[in-house]
Amino acid sequence: MKFPFRLTISIFLLSVFVWNCTKEKEIYYCPMHPTYTSDRPGTCPICNMDLVKKDHEEHNSSFASGSNTMNPSDTTKKVSTPQETDSQKSKNVLEDVSSNRELFLSLEKQQSIGIKTDSVLRRNLTKKISAYSSVAYDPELYTAIIEYREMLRSREFFPDTGSSLGGQNLQIRLRQLGLSTDQIRLWTSGKRDPSELILGGKSGRSHIYSQIYESDFSSVHVGLKILFKTNVYPDTTFHGTIRSIDTILDKNTRTLRLRSEVEDKQQKLKPQMFGNLEIQIPLKQTLSVPTSSILDTGAYKIVYVQTGPDRFLATSVKTGLNIGDWTEIKEGLKEGERVVSESTFLIDSEARIRFGSALHTH
Repeated sequence: MKFPFRLTISIFLLSVFVWNCTKEKEIYYCPMHPTYTSDRPGTCPICNMDLVKKDHEEHNSSFASGSNTMNPSDTTKKVSTPQETDSQKSKNVLEDVSSNRELFLSLEKQQSIGIKTDSVLRRNLTKKISAYSSVAYDPELYTAIIEYREMLRSREFFPDTGSSLGGQNLQIRLRQLGLSTDQIRLWTSGKRDPSELILGGKSGRSHIYSQIYESDFSSVHVGLKILFKTNVYPDTTFHGTIRSIDTILDKNTRTLRLRSEVEDKQQKLKPQMFGNLEIQIPLKQTLSVPTSSILDTGAYKIVYVQTGPDRFLATSVKTGLNIGDWTEIKEGLKEGERVVSESTFLIDSEARIRFGSALHTH
């Protein structure tokens, strides 16, 4: 009796094992993230969407490809071969993920991490440059101007004396001291008194010397309007214009000297009085985004463009001038697009979690 009973139990267990082996295993996947699969119903841990059951044909196709984590709707995916190394397989998966960098975020998720967007527009902006400054006291330039004027007068009375080389040397010296050709003509014509450079303002004007860094030099030119303020007269703003820019860069401080003239009808400003100069550079119709939208990865800069109410795309951009709260866009964006302007770092972190290092592979 014991032998038939044991035989019956063994046959029963064998039948159950064979039935489990032949039973079709159900697979569920996320429509937004096909790389995630599960053997039971539920929600996607990435986007919280309900998992969809994979039908028989899709499951067989996925099984035949050697991986059940590939997107069943993509028939162009690479098939892993025995010769592929682990790093090659990992690279293939990253390529599959990076082919769709569009990030899905529900409205509730956007509110929870504080995402806000702003438009890419052409704006009239004003770049402001502050420069440490002082009221001019320049005996060297004063002496050079006087010598050049005397040389020109001596030529008028004694045209046969002197050499043109001496006049050229004096003119070069004035150029080295920062005067343009027009400024040299003005100072030597008798219309301006060189003593203004050592005695202070005359004829209702004062001269201001300022230092600007070489990084700002490309934005500054003669004729720009400036504002000068000093702590001696905190309630007074002196308005003026840039008249000339030195031609030689200071190798130690990496700065250039500006020479400006300001209105000073009451002759308040005295030589070597310190103050601060503000240069206002108007930039009309500049394509720009909020500076907070820019993420600098080191190798390039990216912004997150809103492609739909709940979709965002990491986009590489080329930037220009940084103008306070705004940054000029040279390439990568079009007018009218919307970009993430707040919580940019958080949305980038979310994208890195979902897409990994392939996100920033441009």
